[in-house]
Amino acid sequence: MKAPREQVFQAWTDYEAVPKWQTLFTRVAVAKRDGNTVHLDMEVNMRGRRAMRREKHILMPPERVDVEGEMEGITNTSVWKFESAPEGSRVTVTIEARLPWRLKVMGPLVKRQFQAVVRDWMQDLAKYVEAK
Repeated sequence: MKAPREQVFQAWTDYEAVPKWQTLFTRVAVAKRDGNTVHLDMEVNMRGRRAMRREKHILMPPERVDVEGEMEGITNTSVWKFESAPEGSRVTVTIEARLPWRLKVMGPLVKRQFQAVVRDWMQDLAKYVEAK
């Protein structure tokens, strides 16, 4: 992204603004802040169907955010890293998802769909940050 990592980190953690620049999360509310830990209640738009999601973020500014999330029995953890790069900054994410038994057979399809969602979300973040 063509912006300093501190700016990218700030935009990424401005939770209430997230629905303004992307379409996956239609509502994001901070339920609780405790030191460097933030608990979020979120409404997710899954191809026209709304679902509720809860996340816990552990912030290590401006380098990293560790996330634990749950939605409809699907749990995941992710590590978001914010690194300085010659052109601005680089954001990388590693995600581990655990599917309920009824969805395990669809694992490869779910993985491809999730990768596409994350890629689109990152592109939306880049556009948002670079426009500031």
